[in-house]
Amino acid sequence: MTTAPTNTKKRFPRLSSSAFEHPADRAALDVVKKIPLLDKVFAKLIELGAERYLRVFLTGSSVHVTPKQCPKIYKLFREACDILDVPEPDLYIMSNPVPNAFTFGFERPVIVIHSGLIDLMTEEELMAVLGHELGHVKAGHVLYKTIALFLLEVARSVFGVGGVLAQFGLQVALYDWSRKSELTADRAELLVAQDIDVCIRVNMKLAGGSWSIYEQMDAGEFLRQADNYEEMDYSTLNKLYKLFQEIWRSHPLPVYRAKEIKAWAEGKAYKEIMAGRYPTNGEEIGLRECPHCNCKISPSFFFCPDCGKSARV
Repeated sequence: MTTAPTNTKKRFPRLSSSAFEHPADRAALDVVKKIPLLDKVFAKLIELGAERYLRVFLTGSSVHVTPKQCPKIYKLFREACDILDVPEPDLYIMSNPVPNAFTFGFERPVIVIHSGLIDLMTEEELMAVLGHELGHVKAGHVLYKTIALFLLEVARSVFGVGGVLAQFGLQVALYDWSRKSELTADRAELLVAQDIDVCIRVNMKLAGGSWSIYEQMDAGEFLRQADNYEEMDYSTLNKLYKLFQEIWRSHPLPVYRAKEIKAWAEGKAYKEIMAGRYPTNGEEIGLRECPHCNCKISPSFFFCPDCGKSARV
């Protein structure tokens, strides 16, 4: 992790997650919530103390980031929490060369970052990634992410191939929502970074996986690569190949994520939030409908965060 100059960033007091939730995330989560197994799985995981087990594991095998333990990373983490107005979860560093981070928890969220991710990112980029994970917390993803992870692991380890086939519909729904929830978290990442170039660099590094070649990489070319990927849809066979590659992924492909977050950064909804006009938690009771897409929005919001059209018609 290299050091980058720190600038004063804007804060968003009482920010509601509805300000940055991706519409596809909400729709997919509604489908997941209707899965009959979820309530029973949740109750059983609480009964078995699954979260306590994971906390014990992390406490014994990872580094708990605190003001005195890895203070530079803690400072970035604390600032990201302040920007999004999120209560501070526990943060652990796990020794793993694969660049990754994840969030879990039922009663209190826990964020885990791999040592390989720290080695790959600058401070600005690491803070953006922490903002991404805090976005999952802010948007209420953590409970369903944890249950989904448990169900998918059980299907693979206990039931084998037969279980995968038997629970095909369940797994497709969970993976579909997981990918779309990442688009919401990417928007939180941008709100923390407040620089679209930082977010694109994060995706480039996750795709390329090497600090040594990063200076040779070009963001414009990376975004054009995303266009090329979309243009492959001219062939039905290509669409089928893309489906097979994406259907079992928990995250969208990096080129797609880079293009999606750039589009949101250039839209009116992001600019409204940066100008301090966004729905707050206290305003959620009085939400009104967008005249164009019927999305629920704050009375103070000038533009709809879903369709981007003027809400002042």
